[in-house]
Amino acid sequence: MKHTVVLIHPTIHSSGVSYLKERCNVVLAADGKEGTLIRTVNEHQADGLLARLEPITRHILESCPTLRAVQEPGVGLDNVDVAAASSLGIKALNVPDGNYTTVSEHAMLFVLACAQNLVRADRNVRTGNWGYRDTNLPCDVQGKTLLLIGFGRIGKSVAEKARVFGMEVLAYDAYVSAEAMAALGVKKVDRLADGLRAADFVTVHLPLTDETRGMMGAEEFRVMKRSAYVCNLGRGPMLNEKELYQALVDGEIAGAALDVFDPEPPSKDNPLFQLENVIVTPHTGGDTQESRSRLAVMAARSLLAALDGEPFPLNWANRKAMGL
Repeated sequence: MKHTVVLIHPTIHSSGVSYLKERCNVVLAADGKEGTLIRTVNEHQADGLLARLEPITRHILESCPTLRAVQEPGVGLDNVDVAAASSLGIKALNVPDGNYTTVSEHAMLFVLACAQNLVRADRNVRTGNWGYRDTNLPCDVQGKTLLLIGFGRIGKSVAEKARVFGMEVLAYDAYVSAEAMAALGVKKVDRLADGLRAADFVTVHLPLTDETRGMMGAEEFRVMKRSAYVCNLGRGPMLNEKELYQALVDGEIAGAALDVFDPEPPSKDNPLFQLENVIVTPHTGGDTQESRSRLAVMAARSLLAALDGEPFPLNWANRKAMGL
């Protein structure tokens, strides 16, 4: 008997949809609302659900008795109630290694754009202020210090690229040894404050957990250089936006670049959007034509493998929690 998988509109790249359609029954839910998902899963007795950023709540999971696996086409699972899934025997799956190169390229884009005052230069030229070139000088990144908060696949890929630009790279990650970092030419810092004091640029690459929520706030911005920039490519709630705004207004740091927000989508009235020294992108750090196609197929394969009962140690995020 074929598996039945529910996708949510707007869904994954067509390459992943095609992969699923060739191998199972595919149903498209009109949206990611609780009622829509519960109704769609139950009407079609689906055993798989492939989400994106929609909240997959305990209520959804408890209301869908045929559901056996929930798949995310990326590394983040903070939108899924993983504890509820584990207690109900539902596999929570991600794709931890599909777009790390893409995110690392976006991180370097942020670093270079901040260093070159790229957005401000663009705005001034468009409004006829050619004299901007004489009054606002950017800086080199060569010889500058980059602090990576998080040294997983993304952090390692950023480090590789930053070192090509001649940057000194530090990393803060309690779960990676100094020896492992040193092998890649990176110096480990044991205290976040020490890394922040030394850094000219900071990029954030950790998942959202109880430990990382709110880890960057007023105290952290206060110890940074006034010439430093912070770039968030992790999750929005890891950085206190109100305190970031105040730090930018007070000149405690030079600028920020944000790909993620709290909440998402952010309000158009977000005060950070009024600041010229803030660069924003709509959570597209991991999105390119290539990465979307790659992630979609990897997610589709992961979900079907899990439904078939195949062992999937990398992608099965709550395996231990389920006692397996």
